[in-house]
Amino acid sequence: MERVVVGLSGGVDSSVSALLLKEAGYEVIGASVILNPESDNPYSCCSISAVHLARRVAVKLGIPFHVLDYSEGFRRDIVGYFVSEYGRGRTPSPCLLCNRDYKLRALFSLADDVGARYVATGHYVRKGTLSGVQLLRRGKVLSKDQSYFLFRIPREWIGRLIFPVGDMGKEEVRRIAEERGLPTARRPESQNLCFVSGDYRDFLLERGLRPTPGRIIYRGEVVGTHGGIHNFTVGQRRGLGVSLGRRVYVRAIRGTDVILGDYDELLIRRVLVEDVNWHHLPGEEFEAHVQVRASSKARRATVRLLNGKDKVEVVFSDPPFAPAPGQGAAIYHGDLLLGGGTIETPIT
Repeated sequence: MERVVVGLSGGVDSSVSALLLKEAGYEVIGASVILNPESDNPYSCCSISAVHLARRVAVKLGIPFHVLDYSEGFRRDIVGYFVSEYGRGRTPSPCLLCNRDYKLRALFSLADDVGARYVATGHYVRKGTLSGVQLLRRGKVLSKDQSYFLFRIPREWIGRLIFPVGDMGKEEVRRIAEERGLPTARRPESQNLCFVSGDYRDFLLERGLRPTPGRIIYRGEVVGTHGGIHNFTVGQRRGLGVSLGRRVYVRAIRGTDVILGDYDELLIRRVLVEDVNWHHLPGEEFEAHVQVRASSKARRATVRLLNGKDKVEVVFSDPPFAPAPGQGAAIYHGDLLLGGGTIETPIT
């Protein structure tokens, strides 16, 4: 009997994943990773309330349950990174680092300690192969696909990962949970930022970010002032603090200046992507689809290596709107995830 550690987040997807693996004959060990014990957010995946729900699922399934407290490092590394990036005028992607450095790393560490060959999660992700290499693959239901959030993980983890609900849709997962009487059957989905329950700008100030006032510029002219670049992100249209009689967007943040532009100016044909993590590298130049944020669709592009494997130039055939420095760019071959990195420089 193969042993598997299942990450139980207190949500329905991970609960059904544990159920399906047990019914398939695995020796299942449940585990919750505490990252944000102070949170009172009912939708958080990493709070104490989520751990209590996960424990109830483990009791229902009759499986061992471990609680892994990584909250101290999470506050330092992930929350600290989030605050620091906004202070630099960038738009961070904390979930990408959290999955690699905390959530999944904690589960793999436990798996190694208990002699488990596999780690399972409730992500809507599948696996496939390209040129004999095993890769992550988009979930069957594209609207629920979560492969984008995993491009940062080490490729050696892929062979040990199991995604029991990757071939399902959300309603099928909820139906199974209700039929089996799981306590998480109708729990609402968790939000992306588990550690921010209100306005992220207030959160940044509470965590010590010191805003610096600056100028708002449109077509080379100063059209207003602002109280801090943390209030802005590339692509933003609302809450700019100026009225120009037309729709304008944040085009760039340079120093303490917020640069506005028209819609067409934010359709970006080229971006530089750094700190690239590869699960499979097809060559020095290749055609791919590149997704520049979790909520956007992947666009056709040519990917070229620059000075080694860690930096690439992406040239889009169909320019995306407002790729923001600091966000993640995931690179796909069809529905297979090749890897991804951090957007550094959009080039119009």
